[in-house]
Amino acid sequence: MTTTLQALSQCADVADLRSAVRQICAQFGPIQRLDILTSVHEGVQQAICFLRLTDRAHEQALMSSLGVGRFGGEIVFVVDLPEQSAGEDSGPAGPSSQWADFDDL
Repeated sequence: MTTTLQALSQCADVADLRSAVRQICAQFGPIQRLDILTSVHEGVQQAICFLRLTDRAHEQALMSSLGVGRFGGEIVFVVDLPEQSAGEDSGPAGPSSQWADFDDL
């Protein structure tokens, strides 16, 4: 059986991940804030998601559903993203991190 976090790892990119997270959270209530930090280290691309819902009780239900916890008041979970294909620009060599920019939730 595939877990929700495993399903998120099938997202092709950060935009797809953002959309998938919004769909998952819809059953728990509105998102107040969603920040995604992408990181590449030793060829593995990850997305570190920092999430806050408008209702703390709904946050507890979401954390139980995903099996995740909090860090600094935010719900936090890490998603391994698929490897980039050979034709895509992999950016600078070595470790790197970058915040994903979103104008709206």
